[in-house]
Amino acid sequence: MAFRNIFRQRRRSLLTGLTMIGGLVLLSLSIALSEGTYSRIIDTFTRLYTGHVQIHKQGYLDKPSLYNTIDDYKDLCQKLGTEPNVLSWTPRLQSVALAFIGPKTAGARIIGIEPEMEQRTTTLAYKVKEGSFLNSEPDNTVMIGSNLAKVIGARVGDEMVLVGQAADGSIANDIFTVCGIIGKGGNSYERMNCYMHLRSAQNFLVLDGRIHEIALVARSYKQSLLVTDNLRRILADPELDIQPWQEVEKQFFKSMQADVQGMWITLLIIMIIVGIGVLNTVLMTILERTREFGVLKALGTRPAQVFKLIVLETAFLSIIAALAGLLISLPVNLYFSRFGLDYPAPIDIGGIEIATLQASITVRSLCLPVAITIFTALLVSILPAVRAARVVPMKAMRAH
Repeated sequence: MAFRNIFRQRRRSLLTGLTMIGGLVLLSLSIALSEGTYSRIIDTFTRLYTGHVQIHKQGYLDKPSLYNTIDDYKDLCQKLGTEPNVLSWTPRLQSVALAFIGPKTAGARIIGIEPEMEQRTTTLAYKVKEGSFLNSEPDNTVMIGSNLAKVIGARVGDEMVLVGQAADGSIANDIFTVCGIIGKGGNSYERMNCYMHLRSAQNFLVLDGRIHEIALVARSYKQSLLVTDNLRRILADPELDIQPWQEVEKQFFKSMQADVQGMWITLLIIMIIVGIGVLNTVLMTILERTREFGVLKALGTRPAQVFKLIVLETAFLSIIAALAGLLISLPVNLYFSRFGLDYPAPIDIGGIEIATLQASITVRSLCLPVAITIFTALLVSILPAVRAARVVPMKAMRAH
């Protein structure tokens, strides 16, 4: 009876179903776009430089120090290969120095890297805008950030003097040739970075055989916490801090979490609108069928049965609408997963421009909207169903 009642008022049922379908498709697309875009941004950001997991000497991340180093890191790296989810890793050394070209001076952040390992682990090489990446063998060449190049007026092929503090207490100073300029002007992440070969940096800072961090890349950024726990168990060294990207880049992670919360607030508003539409339709149906419910109760129908009838009608309608919405959502999400949705203006994430919102077809983007649509419809049907169940037969049968 509940199923047949859906088709008694075909126009009203169709309008209600279309409201549910529209809300479901919009909800599914919003989740798909947000998940796809967030995944792309996080993967891009972590693969640029941070990696999915980083290893430091205890306390280094909170208070970086030239002397707080990891010794014998090659033995440590051999143990990393025992974790099957780790794809690659790269050692790094970091310090600060003054950079000179003629009369122009600026502070620079020295980063020593192993070029070949860095290219296997991150996408740093793709950020070179002028010149070339570092050579695989150590030499006196450096790559500098575009902001640093702008401040000191450096160009590819120029000689640059670096002066800093060495680990043995002496003054570190040497002349380096600029082989490449990375990033774009205004890129806040690169700012004043100066990359050089790891062994060149170790010689410059008198830190032979020592590094400050190891960055690792897992099969997916989603495995960062799992890999972190596994490495803590494998290495079992209390003097090492093994931290996922969520801790290494706390500000970035918090900003992403805030965006996700904003997305869910928007989706909640969408579902409230859909729920109000369904509630209005069901209430109108109850008012028009008051006499019918009076007759049913006069014939001995129990209030619980009337309540069940209304809820089942809404349930059947929501299920039909949800299935139709799911069939529409699949091709819509597939389209936006392939072609994306263009931003009004490209945004810069760590020096890489993202110009489109890319959808991601997941179980959550398809199943969650279906569940929410059906649940919302059932929830808003309770009040009209209670009202119908409380109808007094004599008064209801006099209603026009």
